[in-house]
Amino acid sequence: MDAAIPIRLLADVTKAITAGGGWEGSLRRLAELLVEELADWCVVDLLDERGQARRVVVVGHASGPDSPHPGEPSNLLPAWPEVSTAPLAQALRRRAAVLVSDVPPPENATDPLEYAQLELLARLGAHTAIAAPLDVGGRPFGVIIVTRTAADRPFTQAQVPLMESIARQSALVVDHARLYGQQREIATYLQRSLLPEFLPTLPPLHLIARYTPARTHAEVGGDWYDALVLPDGTLAFTIGDVIGHDLRATARMSQLRHMLRALALDRPGPPEDVVCRLDQALDNLHEPDVMATLIFGVARTLDAASFVLAWSNAGHPPPLLIPADGQARFVAGGHGLPIGVDASVSREEAASVTIAAGDLFLLYTDGLIERPGEDLSLGLERLGRAARDLHALPPERFLDDLTELLAPTRGDDVALLALYNAPTSPRHD
Repeated sequence: MDAAIPIRLLADVTKAITAGGGWEGSLRRLAELLVEELADWCVVDLLDERGQARRVVVVGHASGPDSPHPGEPSNLLPAWPEVSTAPLAQALRRRAAVLVSDVPPPENATDPLEYAQLELLARLGAHTAIAAPLDVGGRPFGVIIVTRTAADRPFTQAQVPLMESIARQSALVVDHARLYGQQREIATYLQRSLLPEFLPTLPPLHLIARYTPARTHAEVGGDWYDALVLPDGTLAFTIGDVIGHDLRATARMSQLRHMLRALALDRPGPPEDVVCRLDQALDNLHEPDVMATLIFGVARTLDAASFVLAWSNAGHPPPLLIPADGQARFVAGGHGLPIGVDASVSREEAASVTIAAGDLFLLYTDGLIERPGEDLSLGLERLGRAARDLHALPPERFLDDLTELLAPTRGDDVALLALYNAPTSPRHD
C-alpha cells in the first residue's frame, strides 16, 4: 500500500503547505494529511532563537488526557552530548530524517534530550517513528515526528526518504512564511508609529480613529489620519492615502502629514488654500512621484450644541454624515485633483456641513469600500447601508464593527476618522 503513496502524497503535500492562511495553518494541514495517508500521529515542534521549542501542531487518530497538545513547551533541546542517540539529535546532526524502528521506553534514555523524545513517543503510543528536521540552508528550526502505533504496520527505512522530502518542502515554505510574518509585524509597527498617538478634542466634539493594516501583504501602506488644534482654537483634521504599498509610500505619508501640519499652523486659512499650498510645496520640492488623495478640514463651534465642518477634498472618497436618526448620507463638494497631479489647477471652494448633537461625520480610506473588479459606487452603497444599520452603536464600537463588516479580508489598509458630536445623553451600549 505504501509503495503507491509517495507520488500522490508529495503532490498533496505541496498543495497543503502552499494553500495560504499562515504558516501554522499550513503545518496543520500538512499534519492532517500525513495522519490521513501515512501515520497515526504527527507532531511538529519549532525552535526559537534560543533553541527552545514550542509544540505548534499535534494531530492523531485518538487522544487522551496524557496526549501532547499544541502550545505546550516541548523541551526538545535540553543540553545533550554530541553523540546523543535521541531521534531529534540524530536528525539535526545528520540534517536528515531518522527512523526509530522499535521505540524503547523513556527509562532506557542515556541523556536528557533522548528522555524527552522517548517520553513523547510513549505518550503517543508509538511503536515506530520517523523524526525529520525542518532545515533551511543548514539552519534547523524544528522537527516533524510521525508515528505508527501498530506492530503489524511499522515504519521502515522505505518511508524515510519520503519524510525527508516532505520535511524539506515544508521547511522552505514555513521559513518563508515565518519571515513574511515577522516582516509584516515590523511593517505594521512602523506604520502605526507614524500615526498620531493621541487626538485632540473640542468638547463636545470628539475624534475617534482606527487604523487596520492589510492582511494580504507584508508591506507598509500610505494611509493616515491626523488632527491638531490651530492657534485660533480651530480644530483641523485630515485623512489621506498615498498611492503605493511599500516603504516609499510610508515615507511619503509621513512627509505629507507633517508638511500639512506645518502649513496649517504657519498660515491658517480656508481648507482649499491649505491643500493648494501643500500641492505647490511638493511641486517646488520636485517630488514628481508623490501622489495622494486626502481630505483636509476644520471644525468650528457654531453654538453650544453644534459645529460647522468645512473641508477640501483632493480626489478622496466623500465623507459620510450619519445624523443621530441614522439616515446616513454622503456629503459632496470641495472636490479637486489628488495631490501631485497638477499643482497649477485651482481648487474648488471648501464644502461645509453642520453637525448637531448626536451626529457623526466619518472620513475613511478606500480600503473600506473598494473590491477588485467592482465599481466604486457599489462600495459606497454598502457603506451607506452598513452605517444606517449600525448607527445606534457607541462610536468606538461603530467603527470596529463597520470595518469588520465591510473589510473582513483586509485586502488593503483601512484608516477611519470620525468626528462625533456627543449629545448630553450618549449613545447607549
